[in-house]
Amino acid sequence: MKTLKERCFDLKQSRQFQFFVSVIIIYSSIVIGVNTYENDSFLQSFIFYSDYVITIIFLVEIIIRFSAEKSTKDFLSDGWNIFDTIIVLTSLVPTSFSDSVLVLRLLRLLRLLRIISFVPELRRVVENLIKSLSKSIYILILIFLISYIYAVAGTQFFGDEAGSDFNSLGQTLLTLTQIATMSGWEEVMNPLLVKYPLAWLYFVSYIFIVAIVILNLFIAILVDVVNPKTD
Repeated sequence: MKTLKERCFDLKQSRQFQFFVSVIIIYSSIVIGVNTYENDSFLQSFIFYSDYVITIIFLVEIIIRFSAEKSTKDFLSDGWNIFDTIIVLTSLVPTSFSDSVLVLRLLRLLRLLRIISFVPELRRVVENLIKSLSKSIYILILIFLISYIYAVAGTQFFGDEAGSDFNSLGQTLLTLTQIATMSGWEEVMNPLLVKYPLAWLYFVSYIFIVAIVILNLFIAILVDVVNPKTD
């Protein structure tokens, strides 16, 4: 006769169990979306009790997964188990005390992210993304340093212009973020060209260094991690 731990392990590994939890995750996200509308009292009550049922199901599911492991250390050694546990524990916090706990209600939307731990393909994408970020940390630091230098220079050059997007260091950094995406950067540059004809050198050089060279290098590292070369 199977022990409780063995039964929990079999249940955890079963496709039916994984499918059921995935459906509940998606359903919980739909419930949160419906709750953003003005609903009648019946639907509001249904959503309210659905939230409790969903929370109980998630709690039971985490207990089953925990019981299926040989020890607490084995359970916590998997980062996805920790991720799911944090989300479930967050859902246990009551949100009906006052409107000031709106953040806790929004945190329930993170339940949808739990679908990542149940879909191997999505889990692999996230893991590769984390690997690429760890490998390209120095590229991110380089982007920040160059952006900071350009932000200081831009604030000094164009900060006195009324209505410009370079009036403070923080505003300039936000403007450079927009320029790095090459979204509407010419609308930021054109008004400055009237007084500063060579201002285009500032914008074009930043776009070339950050948006074209460095960001493409970052993408190359990401592609290399996702699709490693095989001998």
